[in-house]
Amino acid sequence: MNSSSTGNDTAKDSTNATTTSPHDLFRDRHLTDYLLIVLFCLVILTTVVGNTLIIFAVFTTRRLRTVTNYFVTSLAVADWLVGTFVMPIAVVYHVTGEWTFGRLICDIWVSLDVCLCTASILSLCAISIDRYFAITKPLRYSKKRRSKRLASLMILVVWLVSLVITCAPLFGWYDKNRHNNNSCTYNQNKVYVVFSAMGSFFVPLVVVVYVYLKISCVIAERHNKLEALNGQKLKISRYSHESMERPSVEMDEIVRVSYNVSLRRGDDCRVSLKRENKTAQTLSIVVGGFIACWLLFFIVYLITPFLPATAIPEDMMKWLTWLGWINSAINPFIYAFVSQDFRMAFWRLTCSYCTGHKPNQNAPHNRFVIRYSHYSRNQV
Repeated sequence: MNSSSTGNDTAKDSTNATTTSPHDLFRDRHLTDYLLIVLFCLVILTTVVGNTLIIFAVFTTRRLRTVTNYFVTSLAVADWLVGTFVMPIAVVYHVTGEWTFGRLICDIWVSLDVCLCTASILSLCAISIDRYFAITKPLRYSKKRRSKRLASLMILVVWLVSLVITCAPLFGWYDKNRHNNNSCTYNQNKVYVVFSAMGSFFVPLVVVVYVYLKISCVIAERHNKLEALNGQKLKISRYSHESMERPSVEMDEIVRVSYNVSLRRGDDCRVSLKRENKTAQTLSIVVGGFIACWLLFFIVYLITPFLPATAIPEDMMKWLTWLGWINSAINPFIYAFVSQDFRMAFWRLTCSYCTGHKPNQNAPHNRFVIRYSHYSRNQV
């Protein structure tokens, strides 16, 4: 009798131990766990809202429909999908402590993560290549039809490559132990890990760094040429002053025309160089954020299959994954803080509708746009 009752009590205890209610999950947590969950939710909210603003700004603002912003929109779409479909499931996974959605959902979730993060990284690579062509070959690349076709082709290649890297396990590069212990992890097949790490990060990293260095060298070379042009302009100005004392009117007119042409060329070069310096500054921030967020993750991801099973803690991979996802949250702010047009579009989409005020034509930022538009029409 006692043995049976003891057995029943043991069965009840084991049943209670295996069935944990959502209330128990939150009751046994510490303050740091709640802070982490709040932090994760803030990252998700920032990612979704920021990239939504980028997408709506490009589609609703005619000035933002440029070739470069096609790539920015592709990047924002990938980041928005990461914040919508990948991060929330990761938060639930963190709260429950085990994977409860089944193997099929696990494979779909991991595939979405790989595909969208790869598309985000490759979009950053495409943006750097676009800026390289715009700076090094401005006359060829300035033709809208050609550049738009090239941009569309590059965006298509970005998403096709992302799908190829994601679907590569269908050819047999599977890790049979990826569903053990009620967990959902990345595919640890050695061949696939090397293939995906190279295609998703290390090759784009080399391209982005190389392109950024080339752009920096081109800008430095043009800066030196501008200084030489300023020195030549100073010589012409001195010669023009000396020729005023001479009776030759024709020579004075020639020098004056040459001085005016040199002055206009110098002004155009300064405007162009200022714009290119701003592009290089933006690229440096993008490259810096990209490397800071993803480098550690892909180093650990690449070496994990070649180490013992317990060499890399599971929590470490979780934090490095979230660090990589943070890149999707900061990308909209990089373009918002650098681009005047994006700042105005964000203000129009948010503050102007919330306060009920329409943009004032006499406001300083609108006067800037009017002057800039007038200058662009005159240049054309």
